[in-house]
Amino acid sequence: MKFVPRRDLWLTIVIWASAVILLASGVTPLFVTGTGLIGGTIIFLVCFALSFIVLWVWYRIYYVLDDSGLFIRNAPFSRKIAYDNIVNVKPVKSWLSSAATSSRRLEIYYGNYDTIHISPLEEERFMNELLQRCPQLKLSR
Repeated sequence: MKFVPRRDLWLTIVIWASAVILLASGVTPLFVTGTGLIGGTIIFLVCFALSFIVLWVWYRIYYVLDDSGLFIRNAPFSRKIAYDNIVNVKPVKSWLSSAATSSRRLEIYYGNYDTIHISPLEEERFMNELLQRCPQLKLSR
Protein backbone atom coordinates (compact mmCIF):
# COMPACT_ATOMS: atom_id res chain seq x y z
CA MET A 1 0.00 0.00 0.00
CA LYS A 2 1.47 3.34 -1.07
CA PHE A 3 1.19 6.50 1.04
CA VAL A 4 1.94 10.04 -0.11
CA PRO A 5 3.47 12.54 2.32
CA ARG A 6 1.73 15.41 4.05
CA ARG A 7 3.26 18.70 2.86
CA ASP A 8 3.29 21.90 4.90
CA LEU A 9 2.21 24.97 2.93
CA TRP A 10 5.11 27.12 4.14
CA LEU A 11 7.63 24.47 3.12
CA THR A 12 5.98 24.11 -0.30
CA ILE A 13 6.34 27.87 -0.78
CA VAL A 14 10.02 27.76 0.28
CA ILE A 15 10.81 24.86 -2.09
CA TRP A 16 9.06 26.46 -5.10
CA ALA A 17 10.55 29.88 -4.36
CA SER A 18 14.01 28.32 -4.19
CA ALA A 19 13.49 26.61 -7.54
CA VAL A 20 12.24 29.80 -9.18
CA ILE A 21 15.10 31.88 -7.74
CA LEU A 22 17.61 29.30 -8.97
CA LEU A 23 16.11 29.38 -12.46
CA ALA A 24 16.07 33.20 -12.50
CA SER A 25 19.67 33.25 -11.31
CA GLY A 26 20.62 30.88 -14.08
CA VAL A 27 18.88 32.85 -16.84
CA THR A 28 20.14 36.30 -15.78
CA PRO A 29 23.83 35.82 -16.78
CA LEU A 30 22.74 34.95 -20.33
CA PHE A 31 21.42 38.51 -20.76
CA VAL A 32 24.08 40.43 -18.82
CA THR A 33 27.05 41.68 -20.79
CA GLY A 34 30.48 40.66 -19.60
CA THR A 35 29.49 37.15 -18.56
CA GLY A 36 30.21 35.59 -21.88
CA LEU A 37 28.26 32.88 -23.63
CA ILE A 38 30.22 29.98 -22.16
CA GLY A 39 30.18 31.33 -18.60
CA GLY A 40 26.49 32.21 -18.81
CA THR A 41 25.65 28.78 -20.21
CA ILE A 42 27.58 27.02 -17.43
CA ILE A 43 25.83 29.09 -14.75
CA PHE A 44 22.46 28.39 -16.39
CA LEU A 45 23.07 24.63 -16.52
CA VAL A 46 24.24 24.47 -12.89
CA CYS A 47 21.25 26.51 -11.67
CA PHE A 48 18.82 24.48 -13.80
CA ALA A 49 20.27 21.21 -12.44
CA LEU A 50 20.02 22.41 -8.83
CA SER A 51 16.44 23.56 -9.38
CA PHE A 52 15.58 20.17 -10.90
CA ILE A 53 17.15 18.33 -7.94
CA VAL A 54 15.24 20.43 -5.39
CA LEU A 55 11.90 19.72 -7.08
CA TRP A 56 12.77 16.06 -7.73
CA VAL A 57 13.48 15.47 -4.05
CA TRP A 58 10.28 17.31 -3.09
CA TYR A 59 8.00 15.28 -5.38
CA ARG A 60 9.66 11.84 -5.18
CA ILE A 61 8.89 11.14 -1.53
CA TYR A 62 6.52 8.31 -0.72
CA TYR A 63 6.11 5.39 1.68
CA VAL A 64 5.09 1.83 0.81
CA LEU A 65 3.93 -0.92 3.15
CA ASP A 66 4.53 -4.12 1.19
CA ASP A 67 4.75 -7.80 2.13
CA SER A 68 8.24 -7.64 3.66
CA GLY A 69 8.56 -4.20 5.22
CA LEU A 70 8.29 -0.44 5.08
CA PHE A 71 9.87 1.08 1.97
CA ILE A 72 10.72 4.79 2.16
CA ARG A 73 11.62 6.61 -1.06
CA ASN A 74 13.17 10.06 -0.90
CA ALA A 75 14.19 10.87 -4.51
CA PRO A 76 17.63 9.31 -5.03
CA PHE A 77 17.61 7.71 -1.58
CA SER A 78 15.57 4.76 -0.38
CA ARG A 79 15.41 2.64 2.73
CA LYS A 80 13.70 -0.64 3.50
CA ILE A 81 12.84 -1.48 7.10
CA ALA A 82 11.69 -5.01 7.85
CA TYR A 83 8.56 -5.28 9.95
CA ASP A 84 10.41 -7.44 12.47
CA ASN A 85 12.78 -4.54 13.20
CA ILE A 86 10.11 -1.90 13.86
CA VAL A 87 9.69 -1.47 17.61
CA ASN A 88 7.70 1.70 18.25
CA VAL A 89 5.87 4.46 16.38
CA LYS A 90 4.81 7.76 17.86
CA PRO A 91 3.54 11.08 16.49
CA VAL A 92 5.93 14.00 16.95
CA LYS A 93 6.41 17.59 15.85
CA SER A 94 9.93 18.07 14.62
CA TRP A 95 12.09 20.13 12.26
CA LEU A 96 14.84 17.53 11.84
CA SER A 97 15.94 16.74 8.32
CA SER A 98 14.33 13.53 7.14
CA ALA A 99 12.02 11.93 4.60
CA ALA A 100 9.17 14.03 5.96
CA THR A 101 7.73 17.13 4.31
CA SER A 102 5.72 18.31 7.28
CA SER A 103 6.51 19.24 10.87
CA ARG A 104 3.77 16.81 11.95
CA ARG A 105 5.46 13.42 11.68
CA LEU A 106 5.63 9.85 12.80
CA GLU A 107 8.83 8.83 14.53
CA ILE A 108 9.61 5.18 13.80
CA TYR A 109 12.02 3.34 16.06
CA TYR A 110 13.63 0.29 14.49
CA GLY A 111 16.61 -1.91 15.21
CA ASN A 112 18.44 -1.16 18.45
CA TYR A 113 18.82 2.62 18.29
CA ASP A 114 17.69 3.77 14.85
CA THR A 115 14.87 6.22 14.17
CA ILE A 116 13.40 7.84 11.09
CA HIS A 117 10.73 10.49 10.64
CA ILE A 118 8.03 10.24 7.99
CA SER A 119 4.87 12.25 7.38
CA PRO A 120 2.14 10.22 5.65
CA LEU A 121 -0.91 12.25 4.66
CA GLU A 122 -3.25 9.53 5.94
CA GLU A 123 -1.51 9.11 9.27
CA GLU A 124 -4.24 7.11 11.03
CA ARG A 125 -4.66 4.69 8.13
CA PHE A 126 -0.89 4.27 7.90
CA MET A 127 -0.59 3.46 11.62
CA ASN A 128 -3.49 0.98 11.47
CA GLU A 129 -2.00 -0.77 8.44
CA LEU A 130 1.43 -0.88 10.08
CA LEU A 131 -0.08 -2.31 13.26
CA GLN A 132 -1.71 -5.13 11.27
CA ARG A 133 1.66 -6.02 9.72
CA CYS A 134 3.71 -5.61 12.93
CA PRO A 135 1.95 -7.35 15.83
CA GLN A 136 4.93 -6.61 18.16
CA LEU A 137 4.62 -2.87 17.48
CA LYS A 138 4.01 -0.42 20.32
CA LEU A 139 2.02 2.65 19.35
CA SER A 140 2.48 5.77 21.43
CA ARG A 141 -0.35 8.19 20.66
